[in-house]
Amino acid sequence: MKKHVLPLRALCLLLALLMLSALLCACGSPSEPKIEENKGEHAATYPYVVHMKYATWYLSADDIALLGEDAFYEGLYAILENQEQDFADAREALKGHIDSEVPPVEIRTDFCGKAGISETAGAVYNEHRNFIKLFGGWDVASFALLHEYVHYLTLHCTQQTASHGFFAEGIANYISMIACKNRMARSVNCAVPEEDLAFYMSKGAWDESEDCLDPQKLYFGTAAQYSLGGMIGDEYFSVKDIFETYTEETLQNPDIWTVSHFEAASIMAWLVETYGGDTVLQNLGAAPEDFEAVYGLPFSEAYQKWFVWSMDKCAELGLSVGVD
Repeated sequence: MKKHVLPLRALCLLLALLMLSALLCACGSPSEPKIEENKGEHAATYPYVVHMKYATWYLSADDIALLGEDAFYEGLYAILENQEQDFADAREALKGHIDSEVPPVEIRTDFCGKAGISETAGAVYNEHRNFIKLFGGWDVASFALLHEYVHYLTLHCTQQTASHGFFAEGIANYISMIACKNRMARSVNCAVPEEDLAFYMSKGAWDESEDCLDPQKLYFGTAAQYSLGGMIGDEYFSVKDIFETYTEETLQNPDIWTVSHFEAASIMAWLVETYGGDTVLQNLGAAPEDFEAVYGLPFSEAYQKWFVWSMDKCAELGLSVGVD
């Protein structure tokens, strides 16, 4: 069999290209985040750091050991593909209501769950120490991170800080899951277990064009299910950030302190459409008890008006809601 031999000139060119490729790989792609040694505080716990435009990531040594280097960095790079654009979207949605200069937020991983709050939260923004901490692994982080970033923006980077409860949780859920695309959450189907995706697809919450669960549809549809009594008897996370049981009393007498995060997001969308985004954002600092003073009607009445709007919204989005 005759051998095919490369001409000497072509061989030299090929070797030169290979050497250039190796050099570029060694230097790293211009768009690829650079992992650096942490030479600052807490270096023993967080030996590596990644500097992005809108965030500074601190990577836990214990988390790297827990997941293994390959899995840890694969998850990190996947979330970083979307984090900057998602953060930019949130800043744009809040433009004019947050500081003109917003420092990068500090993000720490804690997949080992060393913080006590990791037992009930997938992520948390610590407003007292001003950092976001991620629990539960990369899928949970991808779903929860934009929500926590909105907390950072509305609790730390504005003169009009959101009051705790309905307004803080409502705006964080509304901006992250309804107003913004949230590519991070989409990339992991909102951290919904694989076995449950068929159910959400059957209810119309799937984005056919991107082949993923649509966060906006998920939140509008789930909020409607709460208001229709579909969650009675279930444990849920209220805007008080505690787990409660959804009862008939909860349904019949909606209270601004006991609505779910899903309902708060959808009600916030109704408030924005009804009263305007500026009005809503300018009154985030109001105490929940002052809802009527701001909007001219008690929360229970607003809830009923929202309910009618919510049913129309779900129909508009092609969502199938109702108690089976």
